[in-house]
Parts: sequence; C-alpha cells; structure tokens
Amino acid sequence: MYDINTFIYKSIYIISLVIIMKKFFKKYTPDRETVKKYKIISFLGSSLFHPDLWRFNRVAFCRATVIGVFWAWMPMMFQMIPAAYCAVVFRANLPLSVAGVWISNPITMPPMMYFGYLFGNKVLGLNPVYDEFKLDTEWIVSALANIWEPLLVGTLIIGVISSIVGYFLMHIAWRVYAYAKLKQRKADY
Repeated sequence: MYDINTFIYKSIYIISLVIIMKKFFKKYTPDRETVKKYKIISFLGSSLFHPDLWRFNRVAFCRATVIGVFWAWMPMMFQMIPAAYCAVVFRANLPLSVAGVWISNPITMPPMMYFGYLFGNKVLGLNPVYDEFKLDTEWIVSALANIWEPLLVGTLIIGVISSIVGYFLMHIAWRVYAYAKLKQRKADY
C-alpha cells in the first residue's frame, strides 16, 4: 500500500511528464490562430477550430496516430480529407491525424498497396494475379476488376492492426520522451 508521500511524488511526476510533452508538440505544430488566417479553409466553419482538435495531450495524440495510420493504408486518393473528418468526429489532434496519412506517399504507396494486395489474397485464399503494382493510371483502371477485393481486404486488416500498434507505440513514445525530459530536468537542478 502506498503512503501519502509516494502518492504525491508520483502525481507530481505524472503532471510534469504531461507538461514536458505538451511543450514539445506545441513547439512544432501550428496553432489554431495561425490556421484560422487561411481563407481557403474558411468554408469548414468553426468545427475545425474546436479546442479539442488542437490539444496537446497523450489521449489526443494516440487517437490521432490511430486515425492517421489507418487512413494511410487505405487505397484511395486524398486520404487527408477522411483523416481530418475522423479527427473532428473523434476529437483527436488534427495536425497529427492529417500528417499521419503521409506514411503513404508517392514513393511508399505502391509497395504498401502491393503488400496489402498480397496479404488480401492470402486471407481470401486466392492466388495473386499480378506480380507487381505499377503507378500508372491505365494499369490501375484495367487491373481494378481483378485486384479490388484482395486489395481492400488486405489494406483494411493491415490498417486496423497498424493503427492498434501505432496507438501503443505513440503511448510508449510519449512516456519515454517525457521521462527522459523529466530526468534531464532533475539533473539540471
């Protein structure tokens, strides 16, 4: 059983971890007021500027990681739009949700989609029809009839699993970084 001193010490420790992580992320992401200045997004109204979407805490960042990683695996264009929508719905950190989809970019998307296609074939018990993916509009349109089902199944399963792993990795990374900063702060005193 804990005594009161241990409880107070651990409470102070946890609070200081949270403060350290907030300072780190506030330093490197734009704030609401900066984003409000852009006229191009004014049509979205005030829902985009809800305070929960700009919070710097472990819960909002873990949610944002789940959203960003999941949508990064989806075989579609403009993944940032559904990621931003999900961030609004689930009150996750908006900048991190949108940035997370850039795991899949023009360089990484073909191998990711091919891996999803192969995995989907394995799950469905099918033999792969294609040995490689080509980043060519004509090829994608002609091959879509053969690849859509294994591609969608594979990327959905991988997206869910990757999101769960990403959630726990972000949770651990948050704690490790905050612990290191706290240790550094203690050493400075």
